[in-house]
Amino acid sequence: MRRRRLLLSLCACVVIPFVALLSFGVWLERWGRVDRAKKSEAIIVFGAKVRSDGSPSVLLRTRTRHAFELWKRGMAPKIVCTGGVGTNPPAESVVASKLLVQWGVPESDILRDEKSTSTRENALFAAQLLPSGARVIAVSDPFHVWRCRRDCARAGLRASTSPELPGWDSLPLWSRVFYCAREAALVVRDTLLGS
Repeated sequence: MRRRRLLLSLCACVVIPFVALLSFGVWLERWGRVDRAKKSEAIIVFGAKVRSDGSPSVLLRTRTRHAFELWKRGMAPKIVCTGGVGTNPPAESVVASKLLVQWGVPESDILRDEKSTSTRENALFAAQLLPSGARVIAVSDPFHVWRCRRDCARAGLRASTSPELPGWDSLPLWSRVFYCAREAALVVRDTLLGS
């Protein structure tokens, strides 16, 4: 009986926080699905993984494509590609900017941050490439855009958000659950640490 109570207590200590975290992650994802883009001075593509062969991951390609579509609609004259070298070279921003050039964006309309390695740095280094207090559109996946907006504000940018959906929705369910839970944990961590 005592052992069973201990096991139930242990399960509650693990299961309840995980369910709460996942619920928060789902809320972040649902909030992020709404396109809040406003005409701006620049579109920021938040970095994502580069594959081992140097090609963009699904998320990097679709984030970049979404930024291109916003640019084509005249939502902003410049696109800022962010992201340094992650697991695989080249830098995420280099891969994204090559895609934009292939799709017809003049190089003069593309700005690149090749050093950042986190969402916070993506926003911070993008801000260094733009006028102080610039209005921007933060482009990422639905689970991620809330934090992108927050970090842009902390970097002195006025950000609206625009999620890319095709790449995100094409991911397997287990992968989306993982990303949502991880994102919720990162937001909670930042809140607890006051960062």
